[in-house]
Amino acid sequence: MAVFKTKPGIAIILVLAAALLLAGCSNSNPAGPTNAPVVTEAPEVDYSIVKIACYWPEDAGPDDCDYSLYIEKPEFSQAFTAGYALNRAVDDYIDALTDRIESRYIPAAVASNPYTYVTCQVERIDSFTNIIFTENENYEVQPYSETFVLMLDERGNELNLCDVFMNYHAERLVAERIAQLIEGDSRFIEADTSEIIGALDIVHGAKITPEGAIVYIREGVLAPFEEGELSFDIPFEDICPEFVGADRVLSFSEYRALIDFLGLVCDSAIVRGDDIKDGVLTPYAATTFMALASGKMGIVPQAGRIAVPETDFEQYYLACFGTDFPGIDTEAHDIKQQNGNYSVLNKKPEYTYYVDMLSAEAEGDEVIINGDVTFGAFGYAFTTPVCHVSVTLVRNAESPFGFTLRSFDMNL
Repeated sequence: MAVFKTKPGIAIILVLAAALLLAGCSNSNPAGPTNAPVVTEAPEVDYSIVKIACYWPEDAGPDDCDYSLYIEKPEFSQAFTAGYALNRAVDDYIDALTDRIESRYIPAAVASNPYTYVTCQVERIDSFTNIIFTENENYEVQPYSETFVLMLDERGNELNLCDVFMNYHAERLVAERIAQLIEGDSRFIEADTSEIIGALDIVHGAKITPEGAIVYIREGVLAPFEEGELSFDIPFEDICPEFVGADRVLSFSEYRALIDFLGLVCDSAIVRGDDIKDGVLTPYAATTFMALASGKMGIVPQAGRIAVPETDFEQYYLACFGTDFPGIDTEAHDIKQQNGNYSVLNKKPEYTYYVDMLSAEAEGDEVIINGDVTFGAFGYAFTTPVCHVSVTLVRNAESPFGFTLRSFDMNL
């Protein structure tokens, strides 16, 4: 059996072995290589692809097995920041796949040579990574293919469609969009939004694209089996509140910017329940806001701290709120003035809140948004609305978010 580690188009390692133990699979035995590995120059990439085989029952081989699994497995360099987390996500997928084979596929196998063959593709979309496994199953009367995707952020954390679209209601909105796409098309089975929601896998049934996401639906669910697996291209603009879009209250780019801006304001104001009037924040909320904002300025931390020039720091704050920075509250965060800079301790926030924007209206450059302050990131399983909020903003081209915030009134 041949085992390869490859960059697309480049052979890296070739090892000849009698059998190979699949990580997480207990029914194969490892065997040492029969020849020394032949090594070529290392690729300038942070992952390689390994081809692995596993056979059932234990000690079986390709010629006498009851079931076989062949899989392309990406292995990420541990030198890469998120390499460990990416490898762990891949290993968890393989463990779940082998469990699925043992509990479902083998008992149901009727094909003369049942197998699962999995190919893999890795895609980088900005700071995100798609690890796309295409599962080809041949154990029933009819072979079929299915796509399984790991969507991960720059830290290797798994994402779902709510994270991708930055919307707490993405599952419903995606289902509604697919219902629109298939309505009246004779190729598809008639289905309402609730039935389409039941067909979605928002965790592993989609991949990130530069424009949004591609969503996969298993064959035979929304169309006859002969149509195969379905895919729907869903752009970001389609998964937005009705007040977002061309000639509406907010443009798409304004809406995306406000998600980030109001998220930072939530994280800053909710701790002590501090409302904002006329752009005036308490020193505690202002310090918290700038601690979070400093991490988004693209300044490389030195010795665990971000050094923001005093003028940049104070102008950033002024553009966001239209008032001067009220001074550091050391209870809120470790920030100190040092050598003409605000020196900010760089650390990950312990909690996350966003505004679930439910309605918006505008009069000139002033925009009023009503929504819910919601605990947890968009794809978090236990997101919870905390309180209602009314937000008043004014468009400002000098602001890093395109708006200056005038008021943030929470109904605690």
